[in-house]
Amino acid sequence: MRKFCLFSRFETKALFAPLFLMSILFPVATMGATQIPNAHEEIDASSHLTPKAMPPEIIAQKIKHADTFLVGHHGPVLMAFMDPNCIWCHRFYEAAMPLVEAGKIHLRVALVGFLKPTSAAKAAAILASKLPARALAFDESHFNVATEEGGIPPDNHAPTSIRKAVSYNTWLLIHTGEEATPTLLYFTKDK
Repeated sequence: MRKFCLFSRFETKALFAPLFLMSILFPVATMGATQIPNAHEEIDASSHLTPKAMPPEIIAQKIKHADTFLVGHHGPVLMAFMDPNCIWCHRFYEAAMPLVEAGKIHLRVALVGFLKPTSAAKAAAILASKLPARALAFDESHFNVATEEGGIPPDNHAPTSIRKAVSYNTWLLIHTGEEATPTLLYFTKDK
């Protein structure tokens, strides 16, 4: 049986210590909550009704239906909710990549869009790419730290299915109980 775990900003784990120590030192980007979406609708990220966090088992089931992609191929999976315009996600990505490249972890990325007006369209551009991990790498390597903007151009004409995927990922993030990016999740075997 698998158990779902949500990292708090004060928790450290031996394998991921550099990532979690970084999360203690740096704040995270936060947002207001959104309405509960119909599976076929986009959601309004401007709503400020904060929902109660779903139980971890429900989140674990819903993640299976999220539009995500992998960065890396070896090591334990670390789920990361990221906004393309999030400076803290950018710093997390830079800190995580040496671990990914060393095969110590790999990331399952769920892109969300709430920080800036271009966030959802940039998330859509990455998800619509044939190689989303490479598109995310481009966004991060061209990140403008001064303006806190990811480097990928926004796709304002992304297919509806991609826009809905970004909305669903954003809704799911809110229901983890953490309305912030990056939010990191991992699964362990329940003993």
